Amino acid sequence: MTSYEKVEKAMQCVPLNDPSEIPIFPHILTWAGTVADVPQSKIITDCDTWIDAMGKTFDVIGNPDLSMPQHPKTIIFSMSMPVRRPGFELPEGELYQFVEQPQFEADEYEKMLQIGWENWYAMYMMRIQNPPMTDPKQYADYWAETNVAGAKIAQFLAQRGIAPIFNIADFPIFDLLSMIRSMEPFIFDLYDDPGPIMDVLNQSQPIEDARNIQILKSIGGTRIGRYAMRSSATFMSPDMFDEFVWPVLKASILRFWEAGIRCVLHCDAEWLPILDRFLELPKTSVSFEFDGVTDIVKAYEIIGGWHSLRGDVPATMFAYGTPDDVREYCANLIEKIGTKGGFILGSGCEVPLNAKTECVKAMMEATS
Repeated sequence: MTSYEKVEKAMQCVPLNDPSEIPIFPHILTWAGTVADVPQSKIITDCDTWIDAMGKTFDVIGNPDLSMPQHPKTIIFSMSMPVRRPGFELPEGELYQFVEQPQFEADEYEKMLQIGWENWYAMYMMRIQNPPMTDPKQYADYWAETNVAGAKIAQFLAQRGIAPIFNIADFPIFDLLSMIRSMEPFIFDLYDDPGPIMDVLNQSQPIEDARNIQILKSIGGTRIGRYAMRSSATFMSPDMFDEFVWPVLKASILRFWEAGIRCVLHCDAEWLPILDRFLELPKTSVSFEFDGVTDIVKAYEIIGGWHSLRGDVPATMFAYGTPDDVREYCANLIEKIGTKGGFILGSGCEVPLNAKTECVKAMMEATS
């Protein structure tokens, strides 16, 4: 069975005959620099260097079934916050750091409505770069560079028989607003005057979805990554989720599903109190990624067999545990949910910069 076949079977929640059919996904971005002995300053700035480091990493741990198809520079940019970068604001070997602080005032929601989210967001992104972009061509050139990098990565993965976890990715606008307004002011905005925020979401999310659907159709893509990290129960109550997040997110997921596209929902933090809402969606329309905060076994009890899920060997275990710790953790997941259908064994979010190679290899070998 090829990796592509394993992944499709898992995302369709088909019960398995044997643990060897479980796909494995170590979420690797920066750790490739550690394995290949390349400083982070080069990993985040040069796609060719990163691809070479990823190849060396896979030579060490073995080819996974799934991999991230985006260069770290793209990930950093798409987070939409000011960033401290290795080799620039930080020593060249350190991990990049995001700076979360309010980047606009509450009266800007009306401006988003007036000029359109895409125009407002482009001007915002140009402003927060270091140094700021002063010409719209710089912004367009960045995305052209990203497209070239994406094509190179897709070719690299295809040559190794590794499936991309998604074809393109985005942030739901709700989550972007939470990050760039900053969490506390954004929560106050929702409490004080949610109307303009909901107007932005209801007006802008369908337009963004249509644009991404068009891109995916043009490249033959069938999966989109959605970083819904600020929609979790860690950041808001279930009642707030139902009022402010769920109607827009549900409509967005349905929009993609009706276009033949599955949403890979990156779910950092705690999601158990709100997972049952996703049973309202068509079967297998979502594939969840959990980071270790959400109890993945309990999550499977709620959505297992209806939606697929990936996880969730903790980053701390990769860094500070032993290979036996990882083997035991994986064996428990395989025993409880592994072959029931809809399970992808993987890291809980990203494999950390200081992960032990032997611990990552232990996860890679857990299904054999």
